[in-house]
Amino acid sequence: MNDITLTQNATTLVRMAIERDGVLRHALARGIVNTRAVARDIEMKANGAVSFDAVLSAIRRYPVASGTQEHSGPGHTILKLSLKNRITVVSLKNSHELQNTILRFSSEINSASGETFRLVTNMDTASVTIDTRNLERFESFISNSQVNRKMTGLAEIVIDMPIEIEKTEGILSSIVTELSMNDVVIRQFTTIGPGRMIILVDESDATRAFDTLQKLGSI
Repeated sequence: MNDITLTQNATTLVRMAIERDGVLRHALARGIVNTRAVARDIEMKANGAVSFDAVLSAIRRYPVASGTQEHSGPGHTILKLSLKNRITVVSLKNSHELQNTILRFSSEINSASGETFRLVTNMDTASVTIDTRNLERFESFISNSQVNRKMTGLAEIVIDMPIEIEKTEGILSSIVTELSMNDVVIRQFTTIGPGRMIILVDESDATRAFDTLQKLGSI
């Protein structure tokens, strides 16, 4: 297969990938996505039918409306990344009794020393995110009948950004897209006030996810 054919195939694959994915198209237009990661993803899906360089070149030629003059990528807004392993999420049947139990337990948590404990509730369910260090003690406060599900073997990545990101378009979608293109499965995604995001991934994906976000910070 000659270079002209490779270029034509790469151009077609890139056009199809971008036109089918509105988030990717918008992110390319805004300059808030790693084009090399996009190229690698398209190359892998093509099973060797096109080269990485041809795909990358086709992406750079794709006629998207540029927004890079007005917006900076998410990497320029990432102030700090931190990673913590051995995290568990316990989903519970919500009740007034459970709320009182959790209140008693949480009063003993020392967040300043790095202990993890977060509670999210709705009418039917309470979700507790906790580190393994405190898990056994927490389980002594509740009964098995209160537990819906338990997700273990998770890692927590905390992303700190300036509070101004709440008015910046495309930041969340670019982070999710970047992790997805690097085969990272996001188990949970939480924002805590402006400027802080918490992503839970499987421990097996933790290093890859952290490295991906670090590289995103250099864009």
